[in-house]
Amino acid sequence: MSAYILFYDHACPMCRHEMLRLKRLDKLGIFTLANISAANFELATAPASMEKMQALLHIRRDDGLVLVGIEAIATLYRAVSRGWWTGPLVWRATRGVSSWIYARIARHRYGISVLLGFSLACRDGVCKV
Repeated sequence: MSAYILFYDHACPMCRHEMLRLKRLDKLGIFTLANISAANFELATAPASMEKMQALLHIRRDDGLVLVGIEAIATLYRAVSRGWWTGPLVWRATRGVSSWIYARIARHRYGISVLLGFSLACRDGVCKV
């Protein structure tokens, strides 16, 4: 079984919740979380530019293969035996619309986090939206 590095935006409450949930489901210990919003994040180790990683989830498999967006999400859920629901995301007939919807959700993830009731990360009275 492959191991994965998940490059995600920890400052996004919805993203953080989902990645930590995936990590809890990771009984084999194959996921490593890489917080791209951390001050000490090493961009040199990243599979893409910060702009691209901020736009869509990126994961890197231990053999170097990089998966992005819907394909990354489906791969992660299959790795934790929860892939049964990801079929519609990657079917040829629905992949385009799934990718389009995911890209919009990713672009507006901070606002969607608020609408879903997640708390924003706040420091010194300033909250990221």
